[in-house]
Amino acid sequence: MSLVAGLLSVLPLPAADAAKTFAEAQKAEHAGHMVQAYLLYSQAAALDPSNPFYRMKSEAVKSRAALESPPKPPDAPRKPETAAADSASPFDPPDRNQRTPKPPPELKGAPGLKDFDLHADAKSLWQQVAHAFRLEAVFDTDYETGPPLTFRLDQTGYREAMRAAEAATGSFVVPISGRMFLVVKDTDAKRKEREPTVSVSVEVPQATTAQELTEIGQAVRQLFNLEHMALDTRMNMVVMRDRISRVVPASRVFDELLHHRPQVNIEVEMMEVDRTSSLAYGVDLAVTAPIYYLGTFWNSPVPAITAQLATFGGGQSLFGIVIGSTAALATLSRSDSRTLFRSTLRAVDGTPSSMHVGEKFPVLTAGYFGPASSSQGGTVYTPPPSFTFEDLGLTLKVTPRIHGMDEVTLDLETDFEVLTGESSNGIPIISSRKLASKIRLKEGEWGAVAGLLTSSEARTISGLAGLSSIPVLGELFKQTNKDESTSEIFLIIKPTLLNLPADQFLTPTIWTGSETRPVTPL
Repeated sequence: MSLVAGLLSVLPLPAADAAKTFAEAQKAEHAGHMVQAYLLYSQAAALDPSNPFYRMKSEAVKSRAALESPPKPPDAPRKPETAAADSASPFDPPDRNQRTPKPPPELKGAPGLKDFDLHADAKSLWQQVAHAFRLEAVFDTDYETGPPLTFRLDQTGYREAMRAAEAATGSFVVPISGRMFLVVKDTDAKRKEREPTVSVSVEVPQATTAQELTEIGQAVRQLFNLEHMALDTRMNMVVMRDRISRVVPASRVFDELLHHRPQVNIEVEMMEVDRTSSLAYGVDLAVTAPIYYLGTFWNSPVPAITAQLATFGGGQSLFGIVIGSTAALATLSRSDSRTLFRSTLRAVDGTPSSMHVGEKFPVLTAGYFGPASSSQGGTVYTPPPSFTFEDLGLTLKVTPRIHGMDEVTLDLETDFEVLTGESSNGIPIISSRKLASKIRLKEGEWGAVAGLLTSSEARTISGLAGLSSIPVLGELFKQTNKDESTSEIFLIIKPTLLNLPADQFLTPTIWTGSETRPVTPL
């Protein structure tokens, strides 16, 4: 049955049965029935859509279910055999299917469970076990019969029976076809001579780095003592070649180590709020009074004065004092500005990811500022200026560490740079705010990472000296200016788990045998 046909056969269940269906799916996954587990997990997710864990478990076993039950292509129509096809020329090119590497044969014993109570030598024991499951045993040329053995088993399938016979007779089996196998004495020399040598290629996900691929390959090679192993980082592929008892478990362990690491979706919001206010009140008095000479001594001209003058002696005085203007004022100005950076970052567990929101600002680092021409004539070579680019705005680097299904630890490095509007020797001054922190949050929880508050206040009093210091009445002879500014920066972050971490997957049991007696696939 294909996976699609299995999905169509699923019948709707009441919503209250979602937990029961999920428990049945876990039992099926433990038993290794991935197609059934995928169907049950999908049922649980459909019955209880509010539980994201059901959906994640369904996606986790989907790939394994597809491998267990691949879709079968339609059978091609058979062509009638002709006399020309029977008399094929030996010079014809070989068929492509004949050149394609094929897997080693696999035994297909009769189904069912058998009981054994035997007392016979090794060859007779093997023949009786093989005939019980409709198999045929052949023996190596120098295979020794040995003394009689007692062999008892109850309700055993053909694989378990053959494993027990291998242990009882000190032999190992090499499948020749689906119904025939070769029995060889289990020694190191016979292993090298008779055990099949196979090559297996393992495709590596694109997200795996070259360093990680090399480390996993070295670990697997040392664990199984593989003779030949090649890593192709360009094609993302690993090729292993050795005896089948080593290559088969090594490839399975390699697949488990290459399990897709979980990913985290990180939402980042950075808010900056600036507030400024300016207040001015009081009386603006003239603090200076120019005195002009109004006489004609030595025929000096009378100055042209447009301002009002104060004279003495009924206008007969020779001097006048300019009367300044006075104004009462009360002004207030306020300004508020808000800046919001909102972004989403996706990161793999244990892999750093970075993000920059802003622009690159060129800063002059070297240039020529001498004369354009020399004293001896000619033009001076002017080298082009050199620039460096500074990242203005928000730069965020985050490395997530996932702890099960509930919590995520984030290693944060943030840098916020803006122009101050000032410069030194023609080079602009850049304001920088940096933060390096480690925070642990629950999955789907907002957390405040950092905050910065900057406040400044200035007060200026101007007026007539002495008079402006008089209590109460001094307010009539002075002017007061108040300037206040406040800047607030707030950084919040929220992690969301996108798929299941590694500890939520079931680790399969891989039988390898011992170093002296490895398990040969049947």
